[in-house]
Amino acid sequence: MPRPVPELQRYYWKGNRTDQQRRSGHVWAFSQEEAFRQLQQNLTSIHLIRPNPPTRLTRFLNRARSQDITHIIQQLAIMLNAGLPIVQALLLIATQFPRFGGKVILLYTHHALMNGSSVTDALKQSSSAFHGLYGDMLHAGEMSGKIAETLAQIADYREKKALLRAKILKAATYPLIVLLSAVSLTILMLTKVIPEFAGMFQHMHAELPWLTRQVLNLAGLLQIWGTRIIWFTATSIFLLKTFSHRFILIPSVTDILLLKIPLFGTLRTKAIMIRCCRTLATCYDCGIPLLDSLKSARNIAGSLVYQTALENILEQVSAGSSLHAAIQNSHCFPEFVTQMVLIGEESGTLGQVLTKVATQYEHDVDQLIEQLGELLEPLLILLLGGLVGGLVIAMYLPVFNLMQVMG
Repeated sequence: MPRPVPELQRYYWKGNRTDQQRRSGHVWAFSQEEAFRQLQQNLTSIHLIRPNPPTRLTRFLNRARSQDITHIIQQLAIMLNAGLPIVQALLLIATQFPRFGGKVILLYTHHALMNGSSVTDALKQSSSAFHGLYGDMLHAGEMSGKIAETLAQIADYREKKALLRAKILKAATYPLIVLLSAVSLTILMLTKVIPEFAGMFQHMHAELPWLTRQVLNLAGLLQIWGTRIIWFTATSIFLLKTFSHRFILIPSVTDILLLKIPLFGTLRTKAIMIRCCRTLATCYDCGIPLLDSLKSARNIAGSLVYQTALENILEQVSAGSSLHAAIQNSHCFPEFVTQMVLIGEESGTLGQVLTKVATQYEHDVDQLIEQLGELLEPLLILLLGGLVGGLVIAMYLPVFNLMQVMG
């Protein structure tokens, strides 16, 4: 029976190395005695060793990030494939890992293994990142004696998942920055610049052009209601985020609308296809049962529409239906996916076929992001120029009219 894992602590030390020069630093251990034993391996004498817990800010800045977890898994897979025992591999990676958030995960895993836990349980105890899908994959790999291959598959899966997220973020960042700049510049002109012109126009005692009157009215409304509009918008967003899960209709409608936006909806759909197919393929290749693989795909779909569809597929497969027939009956997945799954089922290469489907959609996403960039750049420039240019024209029209009258 594995013993419970104690809390890992940081200790500050001072001592001499073999060159007799005084050194100091930090070491992580589960007790002061263990810290002393670790330091004895590299120091000739130890003058001081005391607990030195990091501050909350230091812990936050040095927490284990997603890429750190991926890096740990990659290194473990490489060392295990090279024949190194996992206990030794964990300590070797921990001594060289830059962030102590990663060190904590590695040392917790090592301690749990030394106290009788399985590899899967040890990793689950060390970090919540190994729960769910990754925990199931590790358990299947450990039972089949292919833990190194499973770790390599998990690392590859996480890398591709992070790459997809980065591509989508890149596609959305530029339009958002331009739109925010356009809105900010428009608000600045309406609240700061245009009111200065309004005072000047009052002394002209002449009828203003229609466009100028509308812009001045809008500027006046913003000055009166601007703060209230901002508070109302912020409060509405907060309430929607906080309570939308209680009203299933709100996220469902939002999800459907997001999937129907031209180009961006297509990009979102293809990203969902990649996640679902890649997850099913990885789980299938690790030896996880199909029903459990479908549950994992459902959990990471990232869309209520497709989560519902995968839930229906899961029920049909549980009732004895083939996977391709269940996918076809869902009416959510493209015909290409249905046909490829049928080929994979009949040939006994479902994992390979799903991997190829995910790869094909990754190429499609790359092309779509490139097309979006080429299309949105001129449109956004026109939008920004139109907003600013329209405001400038509205302000200078009365001046031009006055010059004509004076002429």
